[in-house]
Formats: sequence, C-alpha cells, structure tokens
Amino acid sequence: MSPAARARRSSARCGSRAAPLAACPLVRSRKPVTCRRASREPARANAPFPASSALALHAGCLPHVLRGVGYVEREHGALQIKRRHACEDRRGMPKFIITCSDPAVGVIELGDEPVAVGRHPDNAVQLTDEKASRFHCVIEPRGPDQYLLKDLGSRNGTQLNGRPVTQSLLSPGDVIAIGRTTLIVEVEQTKAERRKVARAKAGEAEPVWAVDLRETIESLPPRTSADEAVVLIDADGKPSNALAMEGDGSKAVRLLLLVASKARATDLHFEPKGDQLVIRIRVDGQMVQLVELPNSVGELAMGLIKTACLMKQAGKDAALDGHFSARFQDRRVDYRASFTPTVHGQKLVVRSLDSRIAPQNLSELELPAYMYQRVQRICDQDAGMLLVSGPTGSGKTTTLYNALRTIDRERRNVVTIEDPVEYHIEGVTQIPVGANSTFGSLLRSVLRQDPDVILVGEIRDEETARTAMQAAMTGHVVFTTVHAKDSISSIFRLLDLGVEAYLIANAVDIVMAQRLIRLLCEHCKRAVRVTPGQATRMGRFLEGKAEIYSPTGCPRCLRTGFHGRRALFEMLDFNDELRDCVLHNPSIQGMKKIIEQGVFTTLLQSGYQLVARGLTSLDEVDKVGSG
Repeated sequence: MSPAARARRSSARCGSRAAPLAACPLVRSRKPVTCRRASREPARANAPFPASSALALHAGCLPHVLRGVGYVEREHGALQIKRRHACEDRRGMPKFIITCSDPAVGVIELGDEPVAVGRHPDNAVQLTDEKASRFHCVIEPRGPDQYLLKDLGSRNGTQLNGRPVTQSLLSPGDVIAIGRTTLIVEVEQTKAERRKVARAKAGEAEPVWAVDLRETIESLPPRTSADEAVVLIDADGKPSNALAMEGDGSKAVRLLLLVASKARATDLHFEPKGDQLVIRIRVDGQMVQLVELPNSVGELAMGLIKTACLMKQAGKDAALDGHFSARFQDRRVDYRASFTPTVHGQKLVVRSLDSRIAPQNLSELELPAYMYQRVQRICDQDAGMLLVSGPTGSGKTTTLYNALRTIDRERRNVVTIEDPVEYHIEGVTQIPVGANSTFGSLLRSVLRQDPDVILVGEIRDEETARTAMQAAMTGHVVFTTVHAKDSISSIFRLLDLGVEAYLIANAVDIVMAQRLIRLLCEHCKRAVRVTPGQATRMGRFLEGKAEIYSPTGCPRCLRTGFHGRRALFEMLDFNDELRDCVLHNPSIQGMKKIIEQGVFTTLLQSGYQLVARGLTSLDEVDKVGSG
C-alpha cells in the first residue's frame, strides 16, 4: 500500500475532522527537537512529528488521539498542549535533556515544543519497547525550567521514580520508566555556568556562598534581581548605610535578608560549626539549609546585626536580645535578634515579624462557613469566651489577632496581654508580660481599666484561667489560648488546672483547635493513584477521587515540595447538652456523642478534605492532624 493510501486510511479511521498539514499550529511554528543519537545512524526526523512519515500529521491521527484523551486544546483542532504558564525566553537558562536507555534514541534536548513518546513513528521519541503504547506519553513545556510529563492513557502506564503517574512536573534526576525503557532527566551546563567556571579559574568569581544565595533569590517567585537595595534601620529607628558598603559582611547580610524575605521565612539561623557558619531558614515551619559561610564572613555579618541592634560588640559569652528593621523596595520588615553562646561559638537567630507572611483578616483564615459565622457572632457579643488550643507555632495568636481586627475598635476598649507583643494592631492597648508580672496579675489590673474585649495570650495557671472565666461571665469578651491536643482535650486541660466545672460550662462559648499544614507547591506537585489503604483511611472524604497529589520539589519551593501553609480547624460550639455534660459528668465519650449529633469535623477530617482538593499530601495530614 502506498503512503498516500495509508494516510487516507488513517484519516478515515480517525474521523472526518482531520485538518490539513498547513492548518496545524504545531507544524506552522515547528521548532526542531534536537535528537543526538548514540548510534551513527542518521536521525530519522528533527521535528517532533515528521510530515514525511507514513501516517503524517495532515492525516489528523495524533491530534485526535491526544484530544480524545483530553490532553490538548480543542480550539482550531490544534495539537497545542495545554500550558499553565507561557514559555519565556530561554536564552541563558539551563538546558534540559533526556537520556534514553534505548541506544537508537540516545539523548533528546527539550525545547519549547511538546515531545511525544511511544512506538508510533510520528513520535519525536520512537521506542521499540513492546510494552510501550503507540502514543504513550508526552513531555510539554510549562514555563522556564519547567516540563510536565503526561501519560496518554497508555496500556501499561508511565512510572516516575518508581511510582505510576498520570501527570507530574519533571525535575533533574527524575527517572521515567516505560516498560523496560528508562529516560533520565538531566540539565546541561549553560553558557552562564561555563563562564562562571572560567571566571573562577581566573580568580574573578564571587565567593561560592554569594553565588548560591544569588541563584536562590533569582529562582524564587516573583523573579527579581539579587542586586535589590536593602537599608538597615537600627533599634532607634535611624537608617544605616552599613549594607551599602563594599565587603563580604554587608553582602552576606543583604543577600540573606533578601532570601528570607522572598522565601517567606519566619526565622534566620546563624549556627557555628567548626570553621564554618551554617545558615538555615525556617519556611512553612520546616528548617531549610541555605549556605555555609566562612567564619570570617559570618562574624562580620553578625557584627553588623549587633550594630543595628545597638548592642555592644563585646560579650560573646552572654545572651543578648535586640531588634532592628530593614527597608526593602516595597515594604519595611521588623526583626528580633537573639544571640546565645554555644560550645562552638555564638549562635544568632533572627526572627522576622513580616506581617505579610500571616493572614491579615478573618476571611483569609479560610474557615469553613459555619465556623466563620460563629466566630463573627462572638466578636459581636457583649460577653463570652473564645478559647483556641494547639501546640506552640500552630497559629493560635494569628487567629485571635484576626478576630480582634473584626471588632469595632473605635467604639470598644480592646486590651491585649501578650508574651511578647509581636505585631502592633491599630486602636488596641497592647501590654507585654514583663519579668515582674504574669498573665494573672496583669489581667486583674486590666479589669480595672474598663475593657470591653480582652485578649489573654495564654492560660498557664489556675489564677489566670479562673480570672479569665469570671471576666467572660461579667460582661467582657475574652479571647485566649491553651496548650491542648484538640478541642475536647482543652476542657480537661482547664479542669486539670483546677478551674471549677461550673465556670467552664457558663463562661466558654467556643473552643477551637487548630494546626498549620503545609500546602503543596503548585509548580511541582505530582499526581499519584490512590491505594486501597489510602481510600479506606480517607473514606467519604476522598470524594471518589482516583488520584491525590504528593510533593516533588523545585527551585520555586526550595526543593521542599511545599509552598505556603494554612490552618486545619475543629470547633466545639457549646450548647445546652454540652454544658450539662461538662457540669455533671465530663467525659470524652459523652462529649463525642453530643458533638456528633451536630456539625463537627475533626482536625484529621479537615486535612482529608484538603487532600481530596489537591492542596496537600496525605503524609502531611497524617503527620500534622494526628499529632
């Protein structure tokens, strides 16, 4: 049979919607995929889908196959793979290549066009593996340094790093398995990197730590220059030109503050280790190592921060605390600095008080609708108590701050007692707990200041608990926190402190438990099939999904696979039945029977809902929600 006859037969088999070759946008803007083969045989085709093959694109076969499984846009009948981000200019960017175990394929250079893989000759990568489907999978560009692997409904599936996937972003080092054939994702050295190596040999390069920090800054979204100016502001509020000076110390501080700001880090750690100073940041609750600085550079950097805090340079054997600020192009950020001696030298932790990291109003907490409405009601009441529980770092204070922001602070007297005061709220009297005061003593004093709303940072003892309960029963709205595992455990925590059951039953309106959970990076999360065990564990909260997502790691998320956090909540709304249970026979089982009759979702169940929505991973929920 002639090629033309085979093409007509293919066209008839694929339907009457076949478009002519000239009408296919992919062919119109064809950019060759360079295929450097290991063998000496000439390349069969440089185009991803050569028009000279027996089943040419004008027969419409491949576009219809991909459209049929939902992986291409239907507009214009084009073989235009759906993209999340438009491809940007790739000049100077790392060059991604794929090395195939099949010697007839060799090395494939990825560019701005999709690369189809399968046994059919119209694929850019034609495999001879009998377990591969005719059109097995496609690798498509999704933006700078981003490629997405999609399975095209293949017979035996596509595996990535030993796990079956339907689609996933690729990272250097990933191994794609199709039957017995493997394709390894690699990055070739760019011209810029080669120039960097050449400069290093000539003694002209920046220190390695500076290069690493610059690359980290430029890889984090949004893309900005690592040369952005940063101005230090000392503890007296006076600007300093310390970071504008030449020198490794000022360069290190400027770059580290930029990285911490762009990465949304809450803490910056300078940790002595032999002749190096290890720099780590805490992002989304997890520690991430950035670089190692020589001790000489580290001491200069720490000295600059001491100067900004107006500390004495001497006294390395003493613990020191201070504060300073930094002005970036778009905002000012306050910092707290803590120096402490260790066996290896002085350690510094810089705490960022960047208000942009945390939610700024109640709606940004993303509470379920019924929880949001209930919290809003207590903010509008004249008396009552909102009790939030959770471990340290679970976002309790942030939740209470956002509840305070909903209150009309012009018409009501709002007072907070905190240890320490981290963020300033306009129109609120904020009182720090000092060395000679406690939450209990300050609360008694505040009650003589005619308050309407009181925030007590934490209930730590019987005196504070009893005073707060009495205030909530005598015409005040009280917001406070307690350390407890969940909402029901909070009640027993108060009982253990010695608070009478009648006070709890009459004073408390809402108990909320919460945890912070990391969200998957949208740029690199990968889909995985749900196992029977996972389906059983999640039950109805899986919502019938066949796939959930897991982390991968890319430069945008500092290789962690996660970007950002949100809170998991459970709410115990006190009603008459619950009050009777607390008052007469408080028991965990008795409370559970009562709350199960209404709307109640546990922390773990709230996490499963996020897994079903593709926002976080099941492992993350099990780690956070079960703790």
